[in-house]
Amino acid sequence: MSIVVVDKRGCIVVPSRLRRKLGLKYGDAFIAVNIGSELLVLKKIDVEKLVKEIAEEVAKAGLDLEEIDRLVEEEANRLAKERVHES
Repeated sequence: MSIVVVDKRGCIVVPSRLRRKLGLKYGDAFIAVNIGSELLVLKKIDVEKLVKEIAEEVAKAGLDLEEIDRLVEEEANRLAKERVHES
């Protein structure tokens, strides 16, 4: 167990012993999840692997990302116009 302190900038330093044990290196990405009022869980993620997995699922599903993007933009514009007219 190690005690760490949040610095002025809000940074927490992971002790070198833990970094070595976990194989952490500069640039590693994490998901931070707050559980309750005093528990913070960090989960290391491989962003590149995650993006590849999403791309494979999109390809398997036969989705056209450009069409989805166009539809989302159209809907966002429609909603924005509604809000302008409601004001």
